[in-house]
Amino acid sequence: MSIGGIDPEQRRMAQRLVLAALRRFHKEQPMSADLRIDALVTRVRSAADRRPPPRHRGARPLTLDDADLRRVIDDLVTDGRLARTGRRIRLPDAKPGLDPEMDERVGKLLDGLRAAGAAPPRVDGIAARLGIPPTVIDQLRAGGVLRQIAPGIDYPADVWSALRARVEDQPGQPSIGRLRDDLHTSRRHAEAILAALGDRPPVPRRGPTARRRRAAR
Repeated sequence: MSIGGIDPEQRRMAQRLVLAALRRFHKEQPMSADLRIDALVTRVRSAADRRPPPRHRGARPLTLDDADLRRVIDDLVTDGRLARTGRRIRLPDAKPGLDPEMDERVGKLLDGLRAAGAAPPRVDGIAARLGIPPTVIDQLRAGGVLRQIAPGIDYPADVWSALRARVEDQPGQPSIGRLRDDLHTSRRHAEAILAALGDRPPVPRRGPTARRRRAAR
């Protein structure tokens, strides 16, 4: 599709911003295959707003509206610099998946969590030390590689499956105390496990009767 009467300088600026936004997207979310066009337009607008003011006389900020930005994206698809599937856009050579270095980091993260058993440390702390961005952690959760059962408590999928089977195999009504001792974990982790499985024990009511009992002791 021809981009018609769009100013050439504005067109080149928009093209640079579009390509840079997609490169950044693929880097931040390596497990995602593509991006919705409207989300790409939003990213381009955000990047344009963050650009430093022009230093040379006559330079202008990006002034194209959303319709013109979509026409620029269409032009990039036509000349092969972008690939489109329906309403989604990607770089032609982009393939979802972690690069070898990030894959190694994720492997270390998962190994560390597995070694911690039923009482894993917070994922965000380990990820930060290993250089894994939060967006990758979000994708690991969305893809089922990590199972987040409560804020700050994540298990690798295989560890969570084993814990779940172990709890379900226990006779009788599970309790936080028994689970804590059986799994050699903390009360916080035991409570989160039971809550995630829908087996949170009832909290005793502290009504007038309970207060009278405490007062009579």
